[in-house]
Amino acid sequence: MMAVAIFSNIEPDNIEKFKTIASEMLNEINKQESILRYELFFSLDNRSCVVLEEYTSPEGVLEHVRRHSAYLDQLTALGGKIAGSVFPMSNDSTALSEIMENWDTKVHSFFTGKPRKKELFRD
Repeated sequence: MMAVAIFSNIEPDNIEKFKTIASEMLNEINKQESILRYELFFSLDNRSCVVLEEYTSPEGVLEHVRRHSAYLDQLTALGGKIAGSVFPMSNDSTALSEIMENWDTKVHSFFTGKPRKKELFRD
């Protein structure tokens, strides 16, 4: 499952603290087997941060939020409410149902596509 999270309102006075907390969280994220990808991108003016995420399953998203909620709370305080979208490969997961019922997240259903070739990506 893929996801996108956007922190769209980072005040200039908060950017260094935001980056410090995000780096600390990433150290912990690297220990979570169910997270395959977690990459942060900042706008050129450092006012927003887009996080590209990939998980082994929707349950991985719930595990991430549970394990890293203290970091996410701090990042939200510094960067505004998270605007999120999830992209599951199927819609038949209890975890996905929980996400849809309890989060203000857009859920997109899979239609078709070209699978990524792992060997083309850097480690």
